Amino acid sequence: MTVLLFVFLLGSNLFNSFTDKNGNWTLQNYIDNFTDPVVGRTLLNTIVWVVGSVSGQLLLGLFVALLLNESTKGQIIFRSIILILPWAVLDIVAGVMWKWMYNDMYGVLNDVLVKMHIIRDYIPWLATENMAMLSVIIANIWKGFCLSGMFFLAGLQTIPIDLYEAAEIDGANSFKRFWTITVPQLKPVIMTTLMLTTIWTINYFPLIYTMTGGGPGYGTETIVTYIYKLGFKFMEFNRSASLSNVLFVIIFFIAFLFLRSIAKEEAR
Repeated sequence: MTVLLFVFLLGSNLFNSFTDKNGNWTLQNYIDNFTDPVVGRTLLNTIVWVVGSVSGQLLLGLFVALLLNESTKGQIIFRSIILILPWAVLDIVAGVMWKWMYNDMYGVLNDVLVKMHIIRDYIPWLATENMAMLSVIIANIWKGFCLSGMFFLAGLQTIPIDLYEAAEIDGANSFKRFWTITVPQLKPVIMTTLMLTTIWTINYFPLIYTMTGGGPGYGTETIVTYIYKLGFKFMEFNRSASLSNVLFVIIFFIAFLFLRSIAKEEAR
């Protein structure tokens, strides 16, 4: 039943993308999307959004996983608070929370920075295009790093401790042990996490829409938020369907490259 529903929805979306509002066959939806400058802007924004969010989530997740991998008292509590709490917060709630924190009049972030004498005047974080994109990326890193951290923590716990002990006896310092043991052992986990995080971030919608709605202007408009607006705000369902098909092809190609790379790595 689930497969039939998936096939029906995919076929219906494909059919709508090749028809106009009157049901006539046409390629104009795809032509309009490829000639629309807003689509080009959203693609560029999506690249910035994905690269910034994914790199931040992976680096912060790996850093936190390395810290939590150390045996300490109450580690279950620490892991639950650090890794589960951000992920457990509803997307809409997280978006509203960060929007309040970034508020240029009464936001806690500006208040803290002013009291620490880091800035003199309150910064309108969500009022300019560059600052808005940076702000939503930071919020998304906080929201998503815990998933990467859980993957990395699980991978770290499978690395035999004998490898570290042997390297330490050979005189390897902490950085060399990390680079020659931890990174190679975690490579399959890193590749898988990178693939999943990239795909999820491309499709991620609620945080941006709650915080900025794609604005100011088109400063934080990604291809997913634009697809939503085309369909449910501008009522251009056929164009929305065609653009979603283009996004599907892009994601399929990205997943194919990742899976082929992972398969080659496993074959070695």
